[in-house]
Parts: sequence; C-alpha cells; structure tokens
Amino acid sequence: MLQAFLIFVVAFIGYLECGVGNSMIQRPIVMGPLVGLVLGDLHTGLIVGATLELAFMGNITIGAALPPEITAGGILGTAFAIKTGSGAAAALALAIPIATVALLLKNFYYLTVRVFFLHKSDDYAAKGDVAGVDRMHMISFLSYDILMSLILAICFYEGSGVVKSFLAIIPKFIIDGMNIAAGILPALGFALLASMLINKKVAPYLLLGFVLAAYLKVPVLGVALIGIVIVALNIVNRNTNQPASINMEDNDDDF
Repeated sequence: MLQAFLIFVVAFIGYLECGVGNSMIQRPIVMGPLVGLVLGDLHTGLIVGATLELAFMGNITIGAALPPEITAGGILGTAFAIKTGSGAAAALALAIPIATVALLLKNFYYLTVRVFFLHKSDDYAAKGDVAGVDRMHMISFLSYDILMSLILAICFYEGSGVVKSFLAIIPKFIIDGMNIAAGILPALGFALLASMLINKKVAPYLLLGFVLAAYLKVPVLGVALIGIVIVALNIVNRNTNQPASINMEDNDDDF
C-alpha cells in the first residue's frame, strides 16, 4: 500500500507539467529514476528510464497529433519491471501498450470533463473575470492530475501480481524477441529525433561523435564535452566575425 501511495506521488509530480508548464519532468528519463527511488531500486530505475526515454525520444505532441501517453507508460513500465525483476526488455514491452491505453483515457477525459471547464473559462473570459479563468485552469489540470495518478497507483497495486504471472507463462522465444526489441526501439527513437535535427551543417559533427565513440573509445561524457567545446568555439567565432557597430554619439562629437 505504501509503495502504491509513493507511485501516486511520483505520478502527481509528473502530471504537474500539464498545468504549471512543461519542464520535461514527465519524461521516462526522470520518472524512471524516481520510481526506482521510491521502490528501492534506483539502479534499475535509471536503466529502464533511460531505455524508455530513447524509445520515446521522437514522440512529441504536435498540434492535434498526440503520441502515446509516455508518463503512464514510463511510470508503470518501470514499476512493473522492478517488481517482477524482468528488466528493461519487459518494461519496454509493457510501456508501449500501457501508454496507448492511457492516451485513450486522456482523450476521453479531455473531450468530456476538460471541455466543460474550457467552456466555463470562455464564459468567465467574456465577463472579464480573470480570476474565474485562472480558477477553471487550476481545477481542470488538477482534476486530470489527481485522476491519472490514482489510476496509476491502483493499477500498480492490483497489477503487479498479474503482470508477474503473465510474464512467467511467456515462452522463451518471445522473451528473446523482447530483448532484441529493447535494443532496436531506442535506436529507432533516436533515429526519429535525428531525422528532424540533422542537416548539412550538423551532419559532420554527428559523424565525428560516432567516430570518437565507436573507434577511439571516447566515453559518452567525453564526446559531450567535446561537443560543448565545439559549440563554444562556434559562438566565439561568430561574434568575432560580426562587424563592429558604429557609435553614433562619437560621430556627432567629431562633427
């Protein structure tokens, strides 16, 4: 029961982004370690959170196109992986369907309850009641936050044994396939993100990072530090090459 309450607290923190601003705290890379911390296995939380983050890295909300609900997928996927001792492969296999179902719940809630608060906000806005608009915003996002956090806590409390029994009857060849998918999907997520970022200007730097990591065996931290140095040099060179601004006051004094 205590662990379920702690999962509720973690979920509540994660869903705060829908009301107080998107700080990316809801991402699996943050939720995974927090879940691991409250369940007493921070190491697994870090590994699973990082794996899920790579898999969902390219999933972002653009307009009305909503990706799977990564907050629920990341929290429950990590929690079930820790409770069942099944690792990142099972977490990845569980997180995707969980995130898909959670997205359906999110859409249903948005189209029913939150649309009511939206119309109420319109009424307050028409009257010039700013406090009323703020109140509807707070009630709307807090109701969604509390509801989803309760659902995740209940699913964790009731579902750990079910998930463990389900994983126990899965044939070995499916488990092996899940392990392979756990290696492929993060690469796919990174590739989706890279496809939006890579262009002719940055492609050489990506190749440089690959060479450093793959052939020269430079650690990831070392590659990141080299990247920071390159960015700093580019900024300095860009500022140096800009023409000096003309001081109009000095020119007036000369006349």
